[in-house]
Amino acid sequence: MTLGQRICQYRKQLNISQEELGDRLGVSRQAVSKWETDLSVPDMNNLLALAREFGISVAELTETPEKTDTDEADSVPPLPIQAPAKGRSTWKKVLIAIFVLFILFLAGFLLNPRNTEQFTAGTAEETTNIADLVKSPTTDFALVLDWTETGDFLQLGEQTGTYPFETPLPQDAKMVVTKEDNGAELHTVDCLDEAGIRLTYSHLDGQPDTILKLETDYKELSTPRGIHVGSTKAEVVGAYGTDLVYCVKEDGSNLLAAHNYFYAYQPKDAYSNSICFFMEDGLVAGIRVENMLDAGNEAYSVNNITRFPIQSSGDPDYSNRQDIYQEPIDTTRRVYIAWNQLVTNENLSAEEQYAYRRDVFTNLPDMDWQEFGELGSTIDNFTTSEAFMSWLAGQESYSDSEILRIQWGCTAKGLDGAYSESYDEILCSALFYDPVTYAKMLAYPNVMDDKTRWHAITGAVFYGELFPEKEADAAETLDAVIDTNALTAEENAWAKLLRYYLATPSKDGGFGDYPKTPAELESLQNG
Repeated sequence: MTLGQRICQYRKQLNISQEELGDRLGVSRQAVSKWETDLSVPDMNNLLALAREFGISVAELTETPEKTDTDEADSVPPLPIQAPAKGRSTWKKVLIAIFVLFILFLAGFLLNPRNTEQFTAGTAEETTNIADLVKSPTTDFALVLDWTETGDFLQLGEQTGTYPFETPLPQDAKMVVTKEDNGAELHTVDCLDEAGIRLTYSHLDGQPDTILKLETDYKELSTPRGIHVGSTKAEVVGAYGTDLVYCVKEDGSNLLAAHNYFYAYQPKDAYSNSICFFMEDGLVAGIRVENMLDAGNEAYSVNNITRFPIQSSGDPDYSNRQDIYQEPIDTTRRVYIAWNQLVTNENLSAEEQYAYRRDVFTNLPDMDWQEFGELGSTIDNFTTSEAFMSWLAGQESYSDSEILRIQWGCTAKGLDGAYSESYDEILCSALFYDPVTYAKMLAYPNVMDDKTRWHAITGAVFYGELFPEKEADAAETLDAVIDTNALTAEENAWAKLLRYYLATPSKDGGFGDYPKTPAELESLQNG
């Protein structure tokens, strides 16, 4: 049984979840999950804490045999058997004589010049053969393929021959080639699944190929100083010292590994070469070795804003921290930032996704659509807003609160003309997703006025007329709950009004003479 399986077994014996165990230890649920699936190993502090929670010793948890008194006694070598005193002097004389003869023979051999030359030549030849078999990186900026028997490695800089550069990397690996301005080809070879490494090298006819970047998220590759995925924070700091720079979390959609922060190693004599150790829950989650090219030796220099010197413990030294002045973020900008994170950042945790999605929907009623369009990078402001509306309408599901915010947001500032027509698609998507909840949210107390509720109905139904079958299905769904115990009296009244609009086609796309409240509908029906 592996260590991860034992952690899982003891946790289940306590009848607690991974999240609860993580809370007790002060780590994340993801860290516990990685331990239990053997993707990473807890450090000694966490092992001690786990053993304490499980009520066992560290030796029991790790299945390390503990020495007992019996074991210690057994390990003591037996006393030598004393030889009889008789004849001991004779044997001693014989042994001394043999030793003296051996010394004389060895001295004669070494004093012969021909023997000395043969001995020296043989030793040199053996040393040369060993050197030919065992090679090692000549720089810190390399990755050793620990899964190979001969310790093959790749390092930044010019290479001998062509890919795979005298290593057993697969010849048929996925490769993407792009053209540089200087005519060189940039080859990115992805062997992460097959060999745990991704490399980028430059190829120019007549010139040696040059490796520019090496990346791994696989445990069986290491730096020349022995750091690999799964190494602890203390091990990284112990290997590279205070030359490391603490860097805040990277954002983007093409990240090597999820991480909380990363260490960058780029001493002055490294010029543009660098190593980045991406850290998650105190362990290395990924390693990137890269030539920073034009960024040079300043790529990861301390700026006390996003990059900081470290203390001996590896924690960032914030003593000279500088906070960038930021303008207050208004509601519209907050929505824009949250939406951009959701559509561009594939590295978001579930908690971060929830928080950004909440920011989007919560602020819909108070945002300014004209201002939103100006935040985009396109010349046409409507293009940015239209892209956002398309995203809103294309969601696979909506919570009750999100449906309420969508309805409430139909009269937001700047939502007129073409913007209003596009927003109708969002209303319609929410209605078709769950007609009953849509009706319930219309009746939600102390949020929308009757005018906003009416716009939420007419906008959804107007766009829905493009899909008559879906409108008929929505009406049938409402029929099944109207005048039942599934709805309150207020919800039932708004469900009837919504049902009326779904079943009564508009007149040239207008609903001007339709009842606008449940009371008007009741008056109309009672004639």
